[in-house]
Amino acid sequence: MSGIVSIRLSEDTLNVINELILYKIVKNKTEAVNYIMEHGLNYVNQKIKKKKKTEELLNIYLHNGLPELPANLSDRSIKERE
Repeated sequence: MSGIVSIRLSEDTLNVINELILYKIVKNKTEAVNYIMEHGLNYVNQKIKKKKKTEELLNIYLHNGLPELPANLSDRSIKERE
């Protein structure tokens, strides 16, 4: 069973909702509010922070290319990391 509830939200909460949609964590505002209620605002803020960092790194790598591996890495140490 579901129902409609009209509430006033703070500007900060509205920004979090919009960021959840922007970073495609949820599809719409209803899912965003439910997601916040299920996981809590602190968890959601951490998730958004990680998504922002990931997007920043992706943009850097797309613009500048991937960083070079240090020359002193052996084939063995590379395979150990895989």
